[in-house]
Amino acid sequence: MTGPVPRVFGGDETAAGAVVMVHGIRVSSSMWLPHARRLVPDFRVSAPDLPGHGTLHGQTFTLAAAVEALDAAVTEAHTATGRRPLVVGMSLGGFVAMAHAADHPERVRGLLVCGSTARTRGWKALAYSTAARIDERRGEERSAAANARLFHRHTSPECAEAVIAGGFARHAFGEAVRELRRVDVLGLAARLRVPTQFVNGRRDLLFRLDEQAFLKAVRGGGTPVRLAHAPGDHLFPLQDPDAFAALVRDTHGRLPAD
Repeated sequence: MTGPVPRVFGGDETAAGAVVMVHGIRVSSSMWLPHARRLVPDFRVSAPDLPGHGTLHGQTFTLAAAVEALDAAVTEAHTATGRRPLVVGMSLGGFVAMAHAADHPERVRGLLVCGSTARTRGWKALAYSTAARIDERRGEERSAAANARLFHRHTSPECAEAVIAGGFARHAFGEAVRELRRVDVLGLAARLRVPTQFVNGRRDLLFRLDEQAFLKAVRGGGTPVRLAHAPGDHLFPLQDPDAFAALVRDTHGRLPAD
């Protein structure tokens, strides 16, 4: 599989394992820099930019193209280390991680899916579509300033700096929301055949509404799955990078031998 070159934060073939991290909506792979600082050199950490985001800002977001970008990163990590990676996805990245693992279970060792247990249709999708339209109307400069304020207010200073350095994907916000409205995300969960860990922020009420349905869908396929809750809200991976890096280590440690 050829595709976009992922960002490699560090680590080599001597690392204990490979981790591929998938960013959330309207941000970029740079959001994972604080976590990579805590995981390297024990792990080789890499991350793709999804279409419409970061280095791929000129591309249109589709789920198929996002899965292709992730598959290129997974393949690169496997080639570099000889190990199948743990794939970590936050929000939009979690949906992409599930879609990829549903199509390519043999390429992934396990999933850590954060803030991605919500159906993407109905009133929840409408709320995100409305937010995307508001962001579109702000214009580039005002949108970037508003997003920077949001991350400064709701994430750690180190994580806010990493997110803002990667820029914001204003147009990709609406594209991704419209794309996910067409996807049966519970159907993706039902097709998972790799060990899966769901984690939601305790205060992330919107994305916790359907978490039991996602658990049931994965278990229905006979796949090992766990659910945990972390302090914080939807942005919890960016609110305490020490705790999140520890979660990645713990999840990797629970995986069956590759």
